[in-house]
Amino acid sequence: MLAAVTEYFVPPLSTAATLQHKKQQKRLTAKEQQQQAAAKAQVAASKDAKQDLSIVVDTRAGQNAVPDPPVKSMPGSSDYSYLTDLYNGEFPKVLIQLPMYNEDAHCDLIIQRCCKIKWPSHRILIQVCDDSTRESVRQKVDAAVISCLEQGHNVQLVRRDNRSGYKAGAMVDGMARVEDQGFEFVAIFDADFEPPHDFLYQTVIHMVRDDNLAFVQTCWTFTNSDSLLTWAQKVGLDFHFAVEQRARSFLGHFFNFNGTAGVWRVKAINDAGGWESDTVVEDMDLSLRVYLKGWRSIYLHDVKCPNELPSTLSAYKTQQFRWLSGPMQIVRKSFANIWFSKDIGFLSKLNCYWFFCRYFVFAIVTIVALLASPIVLWLDPWIWGFPTIYFLVSANVAVVVYLYFTIFSYIFLLFSVVLGYFKMWAMTSGILGLKKSKSWKVTLKFAANDNNSWLRSYHKPYTLELALFAYYGLMLGFSIWYENWGLTAYNGVMSFAFLVVSFGDYFL
Repeated sequence: MLAAVTEYFVPPLSTAATLQHKKQQKRLTAKEQQQQAAAKAQVAASKDAKQDLSIVVDTRAGQNAVPDPPVKSMPGSSDYSYLTDLYNGEFPKVLIQLPMYNEDAHCDLIIQRCCKIKWPSHRILIQVCDDSTRESVRQKVDAAVISCLEQGHNVQLVRRDNRSGYKAGAMVDGMARVEDQGFEFVAIFDADFEPPHDFLYQTVIHMVRDDNLAFVQTCWTFTNSDSLLTWAQKVGLDFHFAVEQRARSFLGHFFNFNGTAGVWRVKAINDAGGWESDTVVEDMDLSLRVYLKGWRSIYLHDVKCPNELPSTLSAYKTQQFRWLSGPMQIVRKSFANIWFSKDIGFLSKLNCYWFFCRYFVFAIVTIVALLASPIVLWLDPWIWGFPTIYFLVSANVAVVVYLYFTIFSYIFLLFSVVLGYFKMWAMTSGILGLKKSKSWKVTLKFAANDNNSWLRSYHKPYTLELALFAYYGLMLGFSIWYENWGLTAYNGVMSFAFLVVSFGDYFL
């Protein structure tokens, strides 16, 4: 026992033991040196990554590698076998871009969904343009990309250390990395979209058949319309796609790309000068520039792409501010360009002007609603005779016929009027070039966790809506004082509506 204890605690004294001890020390030293070298290499790699401002993961082989043979038969459903003859056995190269920024709820889902889109694997690349700054989101994106790579999908992850140019800047950076690889078309999806597996089969064929098509826009459908807020959004967007986009496309008039769920021709993008970030609606801006260059575009109502509507009032207002201030920025930027364009006719120019000037019509209606009470009370009091009653009845009948004869018709109309003041402020910000209109804020989405209250971003009462509640409350008091009961009903409904919207983040 004494020998064992001595051998354990006392260094070996024999020559053989000493040599063995030295060898062991050398092995430990070598292992430590390897670990230190690995740590240094990791630090150096991280520094290089910061200098390069990108992380790129790509399954495609090197430039000298032999590409896979062209696919001679259509993978997947035989319903699209006729495309094989159209493409002569060699399908166009398609880039799918997924621009995202801190999309916690959807960042991994959209990557997985796009990997299910059917297209010959050697003719497609899914490019994740991730500008996320939150480490948890970056890790989710990394895990999704690695998983798809392991499944054999062609996925490329591109990161920047800044948001220069916002979404447009991310897409420009992504396309610059593959500009010499022969991609003819680029499909774009926001993170909350669910493209069908045959999306490219149904869209790219139109681009191949018509070389003058700049882009193809598909129809949005919605996965959440179970609240009053999302229902009202669905009504408005269904009209936009089913009526406005459809009619403008059929008539050959200008209509805008909706920023996602569409396919662009790379040649058309380059011909118009590429994506530009001097407005917050880069999709509408590029759509106008390609139209002024003489390119055509089509809308496909039968191709559906589900997505999520903003489920909180703060998220919806963030989206609407960008959608209303952006067109005003384009008016400032391109008003003269429309007139001096040589590739479209005079009537097409007038139609372009109407596309943007209609926003001012909506603003005028909002101003009239604001001034109606003082005008009726003090400037031009109504006399309750046949003309006044006929006007009110006709106006209300026209509204319910246009929006279908239900109580929800009035609810939607009231929602539109109340939010109209906020939209008018957004337009004013855009036309004056205020700082707020130049910031690009992501619309918050929640995916399947929509009903989890802890995820919802509650907002303090909105100042603008509270001020308008006080205004219409004051007009309500005056209308009661003057015994104008028609105006009393109007001001009562308006003041109540603004009070609801002021605290709308808590229950809408």
